[in-house]
Amino acid sequence: MPEGMKRLIEPFMLLTPGKRMLIAGVALLSVAAFAILIMVANRTDYRPLFTNLTSEDAGEIVKKLKEAKTPYQITADGKGLLVPAEKVHELRLTMASEGLPQGGGVGFEIFDRKNFGMTEFVQKLNYQRALQGELSRTISQIQGVEQARIHLVIPEKSLFKENERPATASVVLKMKSNRTLRDSEVQGVVHLVASSIEGMDPDHVTILDSRGKIMTKGGGSSDPTSKASSAMQEIQRNFEKNSEERLQSLLDRIVGSGKSVARVSALFDFKQIERLEEKFDPESIAVRSEQRTEEKGASTNSIAGVPGVQTNLGKAPTSTGATGGGSKNDETLNYEVSRSTARIIEPVGALSKISIAVLVDGKYEAPAATKEGQAVKAKYVPRSPDELLKIEALVKSAVGFNAERGDQLSVQNIPFQDTGDIGSTETEKWWTTPFAMSLFKNLLIALGFLALILFVIRPLLNSLRISRPPILDSLMPADAEIAEKLSAAERTQIAMQMAEQQNLIEHAKNDPYQVAQILQNWMREDKNS
Repeated sequence: MPEGMKRLIEPFMLLTPGKRMLIAGVALLSVAAFAILIMVANRTDYRPLFTNLTSEDAGEIVKKLKEAKTPYQITADGKGLLVPAEKVHELRLTMASEGLPQGGGVGFEIFDRKNFGMTEFVQKLNYQRALQGELSRTISQIQGVEQARIHLVIPEKSLFKENERPATASVVLKMKSNRTLRDSEVQGVVHLVASSIEGMDPDHVTILDSRGKIMTKGGGSSDPTSKASSAMQEIQRNFEKNSEERLQSLLDRIVGSGKSVARVSALFDFKQIERLEEKFDPESIAVRSEQRTEEKGASTNSIAGVPGVQTNLGKAPTSTGATGGGSKNDETLNYEVSRSTARIIEPVGALSKISIAVLVDGKYEAPAATKEGQAVKAKYVPRSPDELLKIEALVKSAVGFNAERGDQLSVQNIPFQDTGDIGSTETEKWWTTPFAMSLFKNLLIALGFLALILFVIRPLLNSLRISRPPILDSLMPADAEIAEKLSAAERTQIAMQMAEQQNLIEHAKNDPYQVAQILQNWMREDKNS
């Protein structure tokens, strides 16, 4: 064994078995702790590459990652892939160039692969598959939709009009948790599908959710009454939302952002009223028509004889009567009373009443002398009645308030937050940035390594540094040949004896009185013996 190694082992062998086990355990724990720090520092930070993938897309992406020799992890649900954080954006661009993920169906990229032996039937079938896949991808981009599946029925064109069948479509939507589509959004899906298929009528598009509930049938609603009701509700919601946004922007300029809340409730009259009004004016009379008739003429009276036999006989002399004339005039006038007729159709959806509620925060006075970042107790100061009246007048002007219509307005001043929290300042959490996290990780490794040296390795080395007794040092140069002939066990025994003597000397220096008492007792015992 080399001499240097012997000198390192000799002090360790002088220790008791308990101390040797303790030192060995501390050394092993130190090595393990240092190894853990190295592993934590070199651990790869994985970030999501894609989530909510279908089995087909996940398999294709995993295949591409294996070809690129990129490490990856699969999430517990099997629908997500994790990759190193520094490669997320690069891999997303690479996968996008490959057309991945496809969104659960094949799209028009199916025609990128040329196959000269493809029949016309297969060509049509692939076109229908591609159309279904592209529509599924587009609908899946709508906010709130997790997955969409579409089935199209596109009949072949016929030479005769009466033999043609309409194209139909069925859409199944899987919504995200706690999300639903509004009627307008469902209508958008219906018209998107109908516009993508040649000759398809929106009435032939059926949409269901993942639970089998019909969301729309026949152009967006299961019945006309429901469709009309949904349209009325949409008009009311849009009016209330627009009014609230206008009021909120106005109030933010007056009292500050986050210091006010405005809510509007509107009532519309959706009844369709048609009136026919007819008015007469008796004082205004006009001639509608005028008719005049005039007759004039002359007449001669002749006596033909007495009826009978004599009259029928031969010619007989006749006598001539007197000659006279006459005239007749008729005049007809028709008068008309002045009359006006009006047909009035009142518009549907007229605003019948509006109610506005406005909450305004007050003011807060904090003590003048406060430490930065320290929460202080602030005093709440309500707004004056004049300020509230001004706010009320501005709100009335902004929404077109009409008291005769029955409109209502309420402006209240209440505190928005606890005064105990006023005055506390929150600094930006800069330590949450990636740069700070990386810096902290490296600093932690350095501190751990330094602590390992100061509190483990250094005390361990100090405990092994047992000073060689001066007596042994003085003997060894003089008797170098004898010392070299001694075995390691003999040298260890001599070193232990010398160490005990050295400890006694040190104890005598530290407490000479006690050592003197011990020596006196030993001397008395020797005399008595």
